[in-house]
Amino acid sequence: MLAPAIALLIWWYAVPIVESVVLSFQHVAEFNFGQRTFAGLQNYQQLISDPAFRKSLEITGTFVIGVVPAQTVLALLIAALLHSVSRAQGTFRAAYFVPYMTSTIAITTIFMELFVKGGVAATALSVVGVPNETWYASTHLALAFLVIVYVYMFVGLYIVIFTGGMETIPKDLYEAASIDGAGPFRQFWSVTLPGVRPFLAFVLITGIIQAVQVFDQAYVIAGGTVLGSPAGATSTIVIFIYEEAFRLLDIGYASAATVFLLACMIVLGLLSRRFTPKDDRR
Repeated sequence: MLAPAIALLIWWYAVPIVESVVLSFQHVAEFNFGQRTFAGLQNYQQLISDPAFRKSLEITGTFVIGVVPAQTVLALLIAALLHSVSRAQGTFRAAYFVPYMTSTIAITTIFMELFVKGGVAATALSVVGVPNETWYASTHLALAFLVIVYVYMFVGLYIVIFTGGMETIPKDLYEAASIDGAGPFRQFWSVTLPGVRPFLAFVLITGIIQAVQVFDQAYVIAGGTVLGSPAGATSTIVIFIYEEAFRLLDIGYASAATVFLLACMIVLGLLSRRFTPKDDRR
């Protein structure tokens, strides 16, 4: 009964991964897979010395640093508030989850209207000293704009995860803490946080893995121009791979970058196992 599903998973996932690894050691001329030449480690050597690749790693790292703490803290605080609400909790949870299910193009387009020069968000933030300009067209603000859009879209997913984790905490612990005189903040710090520790580790690692692979929002921001616009400010590692493969038609080189990204994902997966307590692993 499992054989058809296993066969499809192998065909859709395992075969492309193996093929990417093989291609990373070859030169392929403009998608002509019938004419391959063995390149050895040349693609990887070029990758290490490529300033564009290093720049994409820097941008991706900055993006991850901006996204993961923000969405984790926001999700945890909002989940704690939802957990304390006795009525309409399911409605609030669904409302926060809607952006995650909504079209990336739709949400990014709406935010582009809000953060255009003279737009609602750009004008409001100019009060605190942020330049009133089109964020996604500015080399200084484009990445920050991408972070805001991404956090808005994904925070709902982690709110649901944290809320589910808080429901596993016995209510007796809160009652005992209340009897001992612990206020809301103390209960959150001493009861809620330890109770959601395995969920927190999962959210952090999953958030990093997803953020590293950001592509759709940056693609929409480019608006049909060169990906990574403006001036490469949003050129993440996935954008780099896409450009090398489909614009420059260097499949072998793009495959080497893909294998590097895959290795990073594997390391992050192993770290999630390392930092999740054994008793909390499922």
